[in-house]
Amino acid sequence: MFNNIKGFLFDMDGTVLDSEALFDDAQLLFLKELEIVATADDLEEFKGMSYKHFYPAFTNKFKITLDIKTIRSKIRTYLHDIMETRLKFINGFEHFFNQNIKPYNFQVGLVTNTTRLSYQKIQKCINIDDYFNYVITVTEAKEPKPSPEPYLQAMNDLSLNENNTLIIEDSQTGLWAAVKSGATVVGLTTSLQKNQIKEIDENIIVANSYVDIASFLLK
Repeated sequence: MFNNIKGFLFDMDGTVLDSEALFDDAQLLFLKELEIVATADDLEEFKGMSYKHFYPAFTNKFKITLDIKTIRSKIRTYLHDIMETRLKFINGFEHFFNQNIKPYNFQVGLVTNTTRLSYQKIQKCINIDDYFNYVITVTEAKEPKPSPEPYLQAMNDLSLNENNTLIIEDSQTGLWAAVKSGATVVGLTTSLQKNQIKEIDENIIVANSYVDIASFLLK
């Protein structure tokens, strides 16, 4: 299955970075500021969304009347403060990359619904540049995930195609995009359970960890 793979495309939040909880905490701090009671469970539906989809859905759910520009600024401020001390890689990612990708001539890209501004903050907080030279954020994407367009753009830029690309994703939004790109897709169970991933598409290869993905590559 993997003999023809020439490139790896990674989602970022929840796949490369253990950051989903940080986004939750930033949103919860903002809601607390508004005296709105909520928990992380109330935010599950927003996982993987681009800001273009997130903010209308977020304001509608919690009946927030502030303008979106103000909300974005406040949540971003909370998030960037949290990132300073708590941002880290998903367990196993660094070892997987150094053992299974770095020694070989694979093309590698990062495809994220995060904005370029937020990504620049991430670059200051963690050594993500050690792993990715090619990054496409929602700022550069023709359309955000769940459209497959960001992955198709990345394949084109890296001279890859759906037949020789492996995409690693974790969220519903990202997995939809990955499947629609036509590439081989691995779903990490960092955000969804196996049955939830399989409901998106039976052909998604489910992995509980990067150790599992490394094992798949050896088969």
